Amino acid sequence: MGTTGSRSSRRDVLKTIGGVLGGVHLLGRGTARGQAIGAIPNSYKFYRVLGTNEGGSLGGTPNRLGDISGSVMMATPPSPGGIGHVYLHGTERQQFGSNAALFDVVIDFSRTPPVVVRVVSIAVEGSRLLFDGGHIIISHIGTGASNASGQYVTTIEAVDQSGTVKVANSPGVYLFQPTSFIGGSWSRIIQFGDPVPDGSSLYGGDFGDVALDDNENLLLAAATTQSPGGNVAGFAGSQALISTSLGAPTRGRVLLQTGDMLPFGSAVVESVGLIDLAPRNAFAAQITARRADPSATRSATALLVGNTQAELAQQGIVAASPELMPPDLASQRNITSGETFFGPRVDPLQDVAFVTHDGTFQPSIGSNAIETLGYYSRGSARLIQNTEISANSDKVVAVGAPCIGSTGLMYGTQMLGDGTSQLFISDGVNSRIVLRSGVDRIPGRSPNGDLTLTEILFGQHSTQVDAMGRLAFTAEFLVDPGRPRDSANVRTALVIGIPQ
Repeated sequence: MGTTGSRSSRRDVLKTIGGVLGGVHLLGRGTARGQAIGAIPNSYKFYRVLGTNEGGSLGGTPNRLGDISGSVMMATPPSPGGIGHVYLHGTERQQFGSNAALFDVVIDFSRTPPVVVRVVSIAVEGSRLLFDGGHIIISHIGTGASNASGQYVTTIEAVDQSGTVKVANSPGVYLFQPTSFIGGSWSRIIQFGDPVPDGSSLYGGDFGDVALDDNENLLLAAATTQSPGGNVAGFAGSQALISTSLGAPTRGRVLLQTGDMLPFGSAVVESVGLIDLAPRNAFAAQITARRADPSATRSATALLVGNTQAELAQQGIVAASPELMPPDLASQRNITSGETFFGPRVDPLQDVAFVTHDGTFQPSIGSNAIETLGYYSRGSARLIQNTEISANSDKVVAVGAPCIGSTGLMYGTQMLGDGTSQLFISDGVNSRIVLRSGVDRIPGRSPNGDLTLTEILFGQHSTQVDAMGRLAFTAEFLVDPGRPRDSANVRTALVIGIPQ
């Protein structure tokens, strides 16, 4: 996810980004070669491929997609053409009202523009979910992740219809496997009471973020029955960061858990937040921790990066809040000083794209208002813009959670003082803006023709760019530019970007 709290709507995310008052100058425009191993594309061509409440039928299947949220995930194969999948959260139109749902959007990338050939809800809150071994009534669809094989993994909470707590109705981790062009199937791979790979504890009833790579390796944050270490008091249970796989979920290893000491040895892990996983066992994790000092009463955040096959002491710290590490010491160790709330993004070389917030209280704007976009590569963190307080319309006042591709290129959004937003690509040194709201018009359907872009909803998930550099995200548009304040004039659409 882009920010902590998987239940947040895209409006909540926009409100968070839009309410920030700190200004940011984004990215130096130098000519030096950047850190990424891939070259920044010269340009992109964007298409609106699917709109809200279109109705009709696609591929012989009724299109019941209602609204579309900003939660969009690419699951496309690493080839120029062919069939790919995009998973998105939205609402399913029903006879009476609508319910939150997860959709599989099948797209033909061999055509220009890409064509949606099928869209179907694969999980609907309040409805039955069939999986191997049984069924549940879905209460809540949680955070999810996808890979290039089209697989999708998510956490799901069930409605308890028995009046008593039963394992069959407990929360769990579920896998959707598309079996063909026209269908797929669900399986439950982890549930409450299953053994944790450490061999000494069981999974509890609380599952957090999940991440999935193209080799079916799985990374997840979950509550366990393991007692916290002696360094943490006041916890009845423990939360762990667990590395396993889809094929053997009882095998793997616990990377860290409540009570462990962070690698720099001065703070204790309390919980695990948003995470990301890339090929070659590279991972990044947002950690909540507290100094191992009786006088420390306030928890803070750290950003951990490393290899799932390495011990905790061998992992690295990319960012840490001042409460965990004094800024001067962080500077000496090449660690970014600041709070981490947005989801970190990692590539196979352990390059990390991340955002930190300055927690210093300032009377005019409060705390955590100033954001810094960072790029960690080759064992060191690069701050790729300066921050300042500004109300100028051409200054960047907020950044969204970035994405990072398999070649190390970073993709992200920035919001300007005038309320417009921009989508950019960076290699860690150089950058290029490829899309601007309020200026650019995007062709597509529902309605047909070009529409003026007003909002770019990008960065809520790590897999919004595939191996070919294709992008998938949600955006908002004005049908009639002369009526910008009329809500009935706004259209939301799934947008696909193709590098040129």
